[in-house]
Amino acid sequence: MKRVGSLLLTAVLTVLLPAIAAGRTLTSVGSDTLGELMLAWARDYSAAQPQVRFQIRTPGSATAAAALASGAADLGPMSRAMNAAEAAGYRSRRGRDPGRIRIAFDAVAIFVHPDNALPALRLSDVARVWAAEPACAAAPTAERWSDLGVGVPELAAQPLLRLGRNTASGTFEFFQESALCSGRYRADVVQFPGAGAIVAAVARQPSAIGYAGLGHINGLVRLVPIQRGDEAASLPDAANVISGRYPLTRSLYLYFNLADDGRPDPTTAAFLRFALSSAAQDTAVRHGFVALSAADVSLELGQLQ
Repeated sequence: MKRVGSLLLTAVLTVLLPAIAAGRTLTSVGSDTLGELMLAWARDYSAAQPQVRFQIRTPGSATAAAALASGAADLGPMSRAMNAAEAAGYRSRRGRDPGRIRIAFDAVAIFVHPDNALPALRLSDVARVWAAEPACAAAPTAERWSDLGVGVPELAAQPLLRLGRNTASGTFEFFQESALCSGRYRADVVQFPGAGAIVAAVARQPSAIGYAGLGHINGLVRLVPIQRGDEAASLPDAANVISGRYPLTRSLYLYFNLADDGRPDPTTAAFLRFALSSAAQDTAVRHGFVALSAADVSLELGQLQ
């Protein structure tokens, strides 16, 4: 997994890559999870196409739809699919749905301090940690580490320090739906605007537990295998993400505006095709994500015809 970069330690970051003055600017507003990947793609693309510059802001997936609809963004990276309310709001402004391609696969990983002996969690136990009323779990809410089976005396009696994303984050919504059965988060979950800050906080605090997209995980924390039903517990490696064996697997998206002919403008379309190229997919893998298969790439390219 990659090193946590300073880009994702702030709620909103704007990066303007140098290019010739006469060039076109593509503005990206959306996912923090995809922030560093979008920056890397922008750098690579501008190196080959210096007439195109990029402005990248990462306040969270929940901001993408409104930014696209208002014309404040050309690209809307999201770590989840646009929800019904967002799509309706977009249609009311634009009169049509936005375009969308998948750009990679990801998973939401759960992690603890390296000294924490927690061996694995059932998916129902995940709800016991973060949900106010764990609808997914028969057992009561977990309050201390002993409630999750940790027997090490110095940690077992410690209360859980629960960390998570803020409400603007697509990861917040994905985790709520997939891990908490759409239930409410506990009021004592400490919310962070950036996933990198969660990783850093867990690395400093042995009683903490957090979640974040794969692209933010580094060697300072330890991933916890997750067990769904009677299946064996699994880690979010590439094989388990592609197969869907890991329970908290997701697709990552780039949304974009469409012209009257139902196509993106040529500058946007060219960048979207680049995002599906083998070079860009290799960059996604280096940033901790899982590349699309050849069949998936062909399917997504079909959205740009």
